[in-house]
Amino acid sequence: MHQCLRSGVDPKYHPKRVTTYLDDLVLPIARECLSTLRANGGGDLMSGYFEPISILSLAHSLGLGEVDLKTLRRWFFGLAQGAVNFECDPERQKVADEISSEITETVTPVMERLSKAPDDSALSHMLHDGMPEGESRPFSFLLPTLKVILLGGMQEPGHGAGSIMTGLLQNPDQFAEVKADMDRLLPRAVDEGLRWVTPIGTQTRQTTRDVEIGGTTIPGGQPVAAILASASHCESRFSEPGRFNIHRNEGNHAAFGFGHHFCAGRWFARQQITTALRYLIDNAPDIQLQDQAPVRFRGWEFRAPAALEVAL
Repeated sequence: MHQCLRSGVDPKYHPKRVTTYLDDLVLPIARECLSTLRANGGGDLMSGYFEPISILSLAHSLGLGEVDLKTLRRWFFGLAQGAVNFECDPERQKVADEISSEITETVTPVMERLSKAPDDSALSHMLHDGMPEGESRPFSFLLPTLKVILLGGMQEPGHGAGSIMTGLLQNPDQFAEVKADMDRLLPRAVDEGLRWVTPIGTQTRQTTRDVEIGGTTIPGGQPVAAILASASHCESRFSEPGRFNIHRNEGNHAAFGFGHHFCAGRWFARQQITTALRYLIDNAPDIQLQDQAPVRFRGWEFRAPAALEVAL
């Protein structure tokens, strides 16, 4: 089942494929958002730049470009109520269930159209790739995966970009280095920012058999929460893990997970973040924080700056 789902998701988000369309997808959104911020002399980069780029570029890649930004935001926050509902609060679950039903109602007609007239959208690939000619995957089979993609992909690249920009703005010496050598150092800043503040805190799994980790045996069939944020701050691998440092050479971070369930959208998300940051830095090189107060982060399962107020 997992391989069947991945065979539909991967074609649109394969690294070589992403490079052919990502800039055309992201740059028009970035131009419009930055133009608005510049007209106001600055503002919140999270709500005014990074999040709209993240949300709208994913929606367009999926084939949901007709859904507006306000609705997409509401979808994310509704689905997130279910994802963070570890205490099983019925009110939170009710919100998530209502949003899930709304997504099904909105997306089903799109899937019906694409099942008859395929195009190059990710949703069309999910329906058709790997299937016999003239057949498509059942909608009910794809909808849970689509909702996971919406939850993990709509906001989190934008959240990651905001954390990266926070690290650069709070470390002017490193920011100056990045601006002087964008091709070499911006990718390093991206990876360091995703390690420093991992946008998605955990991945949940279930053991298939008894397994020993760190001297503790976890029985088979048990739920496990892998704390990605903690793995990216592991003192046995990273020196001073709480410090933003683009010059680390200490191995990969855990922001996109590991193994067979390694994030299928990793290349799309990473390139989206890089493109959004490059455009911002190229076109607003004198950007700076509006004040010197520490940027406040919020969230655990989904973590990001609460706001990133800058002057342009």
